[in-house]
Amino acid sequence: MIRNSIRKKLIFFLLAATIIPIGASIAVSNLYTKRSVTDATINENSSRLELGKNNIASYFNTINQLSLSVYGGINAADSLYTYLEKSISKPVSSNMVATSHDLVYLHLFSLSQASKDIYQLHLFIPSGSQSNLWINGFFRREYNPSYKMPLARDRNGEANPFIEPTHMNTQYGMQFSLPESKTTKEPVITLHRPIYMTPTKMVIALLSVDLKMDSFNRICGQLYNQNGRERLAITDEAGSYLYSSEAEEYGKKLTQNWSVKLAQTSGSGHFVWKDDLFSGIIFYDHLDTPYMKATIIKQIKYSDLYSTATALTRINTLIAGGFLLIALIGTVFISFQLTEPIKRLIGYMNRVQAGNLSAPLEVRNTDEIGLLARKMQSMMETIDQLILQEYRLELANKTNQLKALQAQINPHFLYNAMQSIGTQALQGNAHKTYSLITLLAKMMRYSMTTDETEVRLEREVQHVLAYLDLQKERFGEQLHVETSFSPETMNIVVPKMLLQPIVENYFKHGYTGGVQTGEIRITSAIQDEMLVLEIMDNGKGIESDELARLAEMLTGEQDVNVIHTFTEEAEGSVIDKSGSIGLMNVIARLRLYNGQDAQIKLDKRLPAGLSVTVLIPLAKGGIER
Repeated sequence: MIRNSIRKKLIFFLLAATIIPIGASIAVSNLYTKRSVTDATINENSSRLELGKNNIASYFNTINQLSLSVYGGINAADSLYTYLEKSISKPVSSNMVATSHDLVYLHLFSLSQASKDIYQLHLFIPSGSQSNLWINGFFRREYNPSYKMPLARDRNGEANPFIEPTHMNTQYGMQFSLPESKTTKEPVITLHRPIYMTPTKMVIALLSVDLKMDSFNRICGQLYNQNGRERLAITDEAGSYLYSSEAEEYGKKLTQNWSVKLAQTSGSGHFVWKDDLFSGIIFYDHLDTPYMKATIIKQIKYSDLYSTATALTRINTLIAGGFLLIALIGTVFISFQLTEPIKRLIGYMNRVQAGNLSAPLEVRNTDEIGLLARKMQSMMETIDQLILQEYRLELANKTNQLKALQAQINPHFLYNAMQSIGTQALQGNAHKTYSLITLLAKMMRYSMTTDETEVRLEREVQHVLAYLDLQKERFGEQLHVETSFSPETMNIVVPKMLLQPIVENYFKHGYTGGVQTGEIRITSAIQDEMLVLEIMDNGKGIESDELARLAEMLTGEQDVNVIHTFTEEAEGSVIDKSGSIGLMNVIARLRLYNGQDAQIKLDKRLPAGLSVTVLIPLAKGGIER
């Protein structure tokens, strides 16, 4: 069983830790991708159909406005409308030869020049059964009694203009053949415009405008991707195709199962449909004009919609499968490598338990298990010697600890000794000596107290002032000390022993002595959320090259071990004259407690001297109120 075998547990849990995250990631990624693709597709296609509907309406509105030009000279004696109006009382004659001054000829010619999309124009005058046809610059007129005007009548029996679905062009029943150079068989869309005798609805003529499909196809082609993945159709109110991305559907009606649901819609939108013939999203947008009621339909199959997501999932699955195979092989290999030495070790322990302490252990692994096996074998062979050795080591450790305790100097003992010496000096009326011993005792107590690493700036200032007082006693009038500490800085917490190493550097390396009086000035202030400590002197300063080297060292990042490192470097050696060890120790502790924003800046003073500026960010420090 799995619970009793480490090998099986390793295989099971390692595979589970690999398969579950990868499988969940693929599933979630696929689901999210599909949802994102669906939302993006809905938004894009809704906008695209709306734009296409406006373009189609604009296109047909232009043709419709051209057809209304018949009414342009409604009150003119020499207009086409007047000519048609007179045909009611005086039927027209088809024997009349058309000339360049013929009203019908001129009007049809003018219309044909108004739009390059017009294939042919047919004007039928029922009074006299006269057909007038204009096609590619050729005009034909003849008596056509067999022609029946295609009129779309409403509930009141009134004829209205309408768009005839896409069909192959005809000669409108005219018997005389046209020159072959003027005619070609191609699909057209026809706008039929009945001409009324105003103000009545009596039809006195019918103007039919056959339109080429080029511009219409171009407008429709912008509404879908013509790569076979999407289908677009435009149908009229009766369901007949005005346009279809499938050419064989011209002349047919919409018969798909979802057409019933489509007929119940209005405006624009989309719905999901699933059956044996189609599974996907159907977008629609209804177009309603006085001469045409049409519906723009776009179909996108789920298989096409999610093709990219499916391909991505397939690629991810293949990659995951490859990694799983590698993981499976690696898991089995690792489990055998880990558990085989353990089984041998168990066998060895069983033999030892039986009393065979010198039994061989055949584990040649160089990893931790092999090391454990060899150590166990060595332990069993030398267990008595190890017990004795551990006992002796324990005694030696105790002895060494006792010697270390005896060798330690108690800081309190030194402080108390200083106090005793100071008392004797006071009893001998040596007040100055007592004062100096007291200063030195305070300094020793402050520096030897190791249970605190950070102090308030006030205590650090007191310590460095005590140090300067001792130095003033040494140098007398040759040393001038000036301080200016802002009261609001005194409670800010800083690393212990921050100022003394910097001040001490002046006396080690900068103080020249002689005739010139040594000057040192220490200030504190808060500027731009930073504690600014400045130590200035008039010593001999630092050469420019050395100053640049120190500045570069101080701007570098320091880690936690830098204090220990510099301490080791300083032991047994003489600190260079620039005091870099002390400065590096200070900046290291500053950045340890206050972060990498803490800085130490060195600047030369004129005519001589050095200025050391310590910048501590208050955001990373502490302020005790």
